[in-house]
Amino acid sequence: MTFSDINFLLIFILIYVPIYVLLPQRAKPFFLLLGSMGFYALNDVWVMPVLLVDILIVFISGILEDHFFDKIDLRKRITQFGIGLQICLMVISILFFKNHIFIGIGFFTIQFIGYYLDVYKNVIYPCKNIVTFSNYVFFFPKVLQGPIVNFKDIETDLKYPEKVTLSKLEKGIRTFILGMSFKVLLADRLYYLWNGVQTVGFQSISTPLAWISMYSYSLQLYFDFQGYSLMAIGVAQMLGFSLPVNFKTPYLSQSISEFYRRWHITLGEWFKNYIYIPMGGSKNGLKKTILSLSAVWVLTGLWHGLTLNFMFWALTLLLFIILEKTLLKKFIGAKHPVFMVLRHIYVLIIIPLTWMMFAIGNTEQMGIFFTRLFNLTSVCEPLNVNVRDYQNYLSDYWPYLAGAVVCCFPFIEEALVKTRIYMTRFISFALFWICVYMIMKNGNNPFMYINF
Repeated sequence: MTFSDINFLLIFILIYVPIYVLLPQRAKPFFLLLGSMGFYALNDVWVMPVLLVDILIVFISGILEDHFFDKIDLRKRITQFGIGLQICLMVISILFFKNHIFIGIGFFTIQFIGYYLDVYKNVIYPCKNIVTFSNYVFFFPKVLQGPIVNFKDIETDLKYPEKVTLSKLEKGIRTFILGMSFKVLLADRLYYLWNGVQTVGFQSISTPLAWISMYSYSLQLYFDFQGYSLMAIGVAQMLGFSLPVNFKTPYLSQSISEFYRRWHITLGEWFKNYIYIPMGGSKNGLKKTILSLSAVWVLTGLWHGLTLNFMFWALTLLLFIILEKTLLKKFIGAKHPVFMVLRHIYVLIIIPLTWMMFAIGNTEQMGIFFTRLFNLTSVCEPLNVNVRDYQNYLSDYWPYLAGAVVCCFPFIEEALVKTRIYMTRFISFALFWICVYMIMKNGNNPFMYINF
């Protein structure tokens, strides 16, 4: 069950949320845990025992660190053991259970590692209430795909749930509907374009279609993940919680570095706080900066998966970010409007190209796709290419491509979430029922990031 599943809308939005809102404050943590564990179990009941044991280990480890506060060496060993265990679980899940991956394993891993490090560094006091800690882990709006939340940022909400007001409830509903619209009306429609190209085979598509499919996938990935993030934030708001923003119009960026400060913000913040800054960051010269960046991007690639395409993707981005800090520094920093336009074009070419490394797991197929992008027929002779194939795809998908481009700008979200007038309320109401109709008609496509 996911947020764009009709059962979620019926069970959690129409039944669970109203009951939660009406419950006494004292009962809410227990009801929240019940609902969150139920939500996860509906997605992956078989790994629930493993996750419950893991939660208990992390919980007890935090208490032990507090108990042995003066014994630095023992606390360090506890932390090292805990972090090692989390990494082992993730690697085992990816390597040996490919057909039944531990859903959300990447998100669990880095949140547990962050908790261990925060307790060890005395940034937070370890949680001593198992219900509170379990709610932090299982909190169903974020459990499958984030946003990534540190314990210290949600601890107060978990311990002392706020009373849900009508204004918060309305804002949450509108945010959820916008996210669902991004997922169902844009990402799920663009999925069929990319899927169609894969079915035909990369060797048999024209160069124009290769470029169209590349941009289609880039937009699909964005609106799938941004859609989930907004739905998670919206559900949390309905329950009286605040989750951090995960995307800030990344395709309006003027550099690769800026793009990844706006894309999957909570993951970037985690790597900055727990890897980049502890390694020295940008304060100790260029060599130290490059070393810190290299560690971040290698780990980012590994976090997404243990296949070569993710490492190609991560190392390519690392190369461009290093170039921006060295050879391209003047270009990135230039204030003239012409350079601003050129930087936008640069981002809108490089980022989609790197997404193809992310999307295509087979390196041979990746190579074929790039030969079609750049029409390198001498390297890879095309088979049965219809040079006008792109026209058929454009005629079917141009409304979704155009709508996705428009929704890359911030005014759509500002109008539908932040503007409280009858027109925007009516639009949100209409979008909700259009989405319900589309889900009932076409079924539900799983979220793309669900296995990271």
